[in-house]
Amino acid sequence: MFVQSHTPFERMVNGVNGAKGLRDKCVLVVGGDGERCREVAERYGFQSVITPGDIFAAHPEIWPFGGPLLPHYKSFARPLPKPITPNDPSGGLRISAILVFNDSRDWGLDTTVILDLLLSSRGILGTYSALNNRPDLPNRGYQKDGQPPIYFSNPDLLWAAAYHLPRLGQGGFRTALEGVWEAVTGGKSAGVTLQKTVIGKPSHETFLFAETQLQQHYEGLALPELQSSPSSAEKEKCKLHRVYMVGDNPESDIRGANEYQSPWDSKWLSILVRSGVYNGTSEPAWKPMVVVDDVWEAVKWGLQREGWGIPLK
Repeated sequence: MFVQSHTPFERMVNGVNGAKGLRDKCVLVVGGDGERCREVAERYGFQSVITPGDIFAAHPEIWPFGGPLLPHYKSFARPLPKPITPNDPSGGLRISAILVFNDSRDWGLDTTVILDLLLSSRGILGTYSALNNRPDLPNRGYQKDGQPPIYFSNPDLLWAAAYHLPRLGQGGFRTALEGVWEAVTGGKSAGVTLQKTVIGKPSHETFLFAETQLQQHYEGLALPELQSSPSSAEKEKCKLHRVYMVGDNPESDIRGANEYQSPWDSKWLSILVRSGVYNGTSEPAWKPMVVVDDVWEAVKWGLQREGWGIPLK
């Protein structure tokens, strides 16, 4: 079983927590190389997926400084389901949700397109809401005119890459977007906030999603071995009791595991490795149950603790 930070977006296809599904709605997918994130979204079940690259290829004037990258975007862009028609907004391209799947590869273009949508009327590109900057409205009218909600899949400001120092992640892009939003709208000093949803570690929603998948998988392995009508005691045996969370980032991995409250009352044990964002040179901001050198050492520690007879060394 493989769960990535954006995997919970799959639930939005048919709707979650009372929200309407987005299966047949046009959604903007942001981040990743080329079409990879679009293809993942389509495998999740989204039927109408566009990217900032599609918009730029069809309307290069939307981002005046992107000329050198236009041939790159045209190499994988798809036709838009509708054009941008500022003179006839009713027939224009309407976006129902903004899903930041992965780290942005083009902060300028992505920020521009997202900002246009957040300031639009009803998510129609090329429009500008008449409610924006209305002091008599909550949030001064911003994001109060049917604009698409924006979702981020990963809050990490930094992550460990090939370079010897941590690199900016999706959290860096979100912070930059929030800075532009504040400059344009007046921000908190004007009583305006960027209304958004951030999932990914350490959010409760992400850990709940992961545990739900683990629980279903565990039941799928255990229940077939039981009677056709298992007793309550037998069903209890199919519940997870301990989950080992291995991670290299104290702020996301360890914090999330330490704070998570399982609806199945399982215990989450956090293991911090020194082979990523955390390198062992300082005290971690969130204290794990144990600190080890790498993932293999973490696996051995967990198996040994469960009594599998695996030596620590």
